[in-house]
Amino acid sequence: MDFIKELQHFFSSLGFRRIQVEGGLLWMEEAEGRLRLIEVIPELLPGQTRVPVSRQEERILHLENQLMIRFGEKTDRLTLMLFRGMPDEKTVEEIAPYPNIWCIDKSSGRLLIYENQRADFYGMKEQLENFLSACREEELSASRRELRRMFRPVNTVLVAANVLVFIVLSMMGNVLDAEFMAQHGAMVWDAVVERGEFYRLFTSTFLHFGVEHLAQNMLILLLIGARLERIIGSPRYLAVYLGSGIAASAASLFVTLAREPYTVSAGASGAIFGMMGGLLFLILKDLLEKRRKRIDEIGLSGMLFVILSALSYGFTTTGVDNAAHVGGLVCGFLLTGILMIRK
Repeated sequence: MDFIKELQHFFSSLGFRRIQVEGGLLWMEEAEGRLRLIEVIPELLPGQTRVPVSRQEERILHLENQLMIRFGEKTDRLTLMLFRGMPDEKTVEEIAPYPNIWCIDKSSGRLLIYENQRADFYGMKEQLENFLSACREEELSASRRELRRMFRPVNTVLVAANVLVFIVLSMMGNVLDAEFMAQHGAMVWDAVVERGEFYRLFTSTFLHFGVEHLAQNMLILLLIGARLERIIGSPRYLAVYLGSGIAASAASLFVTLAREPYTVSAGASGAIFGMMGGLLFLILKDLLEKRRKRIDEIGLSGMLFVILSALSYGFTTTGVDNAAHVGGLVCGFLLTGILMIRK
């Protein structure tokens, strides 16, 4: 939620209009022979240093004088200082001499009026508190909606299955040991090609070498997979995920393991690259059809950056099976295209 934008709507509903001024946000209302002014000082961005309150007051007083001359009416002004959290003690001390300053804690949706500040501003206190309460409730609702959007049914089950397999194998032995992983379904050249254990193309996609490997893959899957499932639906999503995972394993078998037959390969990253490929197809499809919905939601440049960064990392880092990544990416793109070409 854009708090400043919502604040604009709130002030407009009360009859205030925005005044363009240098170095601040100012709203004005003409009522009862006075200019009622509300100044908003946004919270600091990372790396910024707050201007001393005394200098802020000098600036707004100078602006008030200009407005009095321009409109021929006296002014009455309230300054709202925005914070993400409670203001520190130094800031509170700076504010103390100025009765027209109120503070807003955006994180909790609270209006903070200290001892020396005016108790109200033409009935603004109650209205502003109601506005902040509504904003806070909307933020909480948005967070709950986003959480529900992240935990889609099939994607959540897939993440849970990966975690469960990891926990079980961790209790049975050392998941960092290549021989142990090979014994429990990881990709090994001779096991697949010579002994015909083709099930490893599937089981290897649910195995991970250590907590870091698992956590990295599952976090990406939660973020990317849920978005793809939301767009194409759960049955299609499951088909794209499993197909991409198996295709990634096959690519790993015929490229990586064919060159290095004693390598043990496992992980969900090939299937995850399939999810990236699926999202890329949807973006390009919208682009060709001149629709912007998924382009705006996903972002072409952002998705290309993620894909290229991940592939670049794989090509420049040892121990990463980039053949699986490319195989999963291509398969995810093609499968999504086949399933969604008419959608």
